[in-house]
Amino acid sequence: GDREHVCDLTIEPVLPLDEGEYRCQVSGGDGVPAIASPPAALSVNSEPGQPYIVQAWEEDMVEVQEGEEVELECQSQGGRPPAEIQWWDGEGRRIVSDVTEHVKRMEDRKTFKTVSTLKFTPNRPMRIKCSAHNDQFADTKQSDVMEVVFKEKVGMGIKTLKEEESFEVKCEDNEPSDHLGYKWFINEKEIINESKNILKIEHFVKAHDKSVIKCFVEDDQGNTQVMKIVQLQLVTQDKEDKTKITESRKKKGKDTGVKKTVFTCVAEEETSAEPNYIWISGKLEKTVEALDDSDKKFKCKVVEDGYDKIKKMRNKMQGIFKSVRKFRKKLNKIVKSFDD
Repeated sequence: GDREHVCDLTIEPVLPLDEGEYRCQVSGGDGVPAIASPPAALSVNSEPGQPYIVQAWEEDMVEVQEGEEVELECQSQGGRPPAEIQWWDGEGRRIVSDVTEHVKRMEDRKTFKTVSTLKFTPNRPMRIKCSAHNDQFADTKQSDVMEVVFKEKVGMGIKTLKEEESFEVKCEDNEPSDHLGYKWFINEKEIINESKNILKIEHFVKAHDKSVIKCFVEDDQGNTQVMKIVQLQLVTQDKEDKTKITESRKKKGKDTGVKKTVFTCVAEEETSAEPNYIWISGKLEKTVEALDDSDKKFKCKVVEDGYDKIKKMRNKMQGIFKSVRKFRKKLNKIVKSFDD
């Protein structure tokens, strides 16, 4: 028929490896050389492969510390021309800050692999995805969504201790198997040769009062995370015994003109005895020690206008007593009238 001498070449499906030059050749008869057509070049474009976020290959969520920089990598393979990768947040807004892109030729030497890296510091939990497309294909392919969440903040615990007391701090209640080790710090300085879950400290001293102990865990990727924060506080026994004393110098029937002074004395040791105080020239001399019968020392401090305050309190109490006495007399009269 009409197609008896027609030779067509059909390639289906066409693949990148089919790219090249093609000729149609007709062999000649006896002693006649073959006849070939001019070459026809075949160029094959490829749709980019499905993009994916490398960090989401096993888990679709990454936990970070608040303020920590996050680095994510998105890849798309097999595109020709190379794929263009874009990053998007959960609200559909494109992320353009601090994005770098690299293109590599695949092993078949025909197609390309595009790698895009995103670096950012999240200020809130968010959802991230990437997309891939090229100029030859209208469809845009999107990766699965990856969630970036903040790790739970570690609160500071308080451990109260007595001087010379020994104690332990446990980093984690359940020791995980995928941790390479632990790092302990006191006041931001690493405690050398401490890599276990439990930190033991012998004979707590006053110099470490208010010190802060931190424990970090390290995984097989070299990432560290704080797991425990403890502040050490020294407990002291309250031995203060405060007693208000009033001293007045008056001669019989006549005011000497010496100002009355109120002062507070604090016992340096626990005692129920009342100490004897020494006054010189109407004032407490700092060079003179206040001692009781057992030679226990007291520190004394003057209370401003203390005598006037106590005098006012006395006058008020006297007024209350007078009112009570008057009321009692009236009450007695009422009772007596009933008896009569």
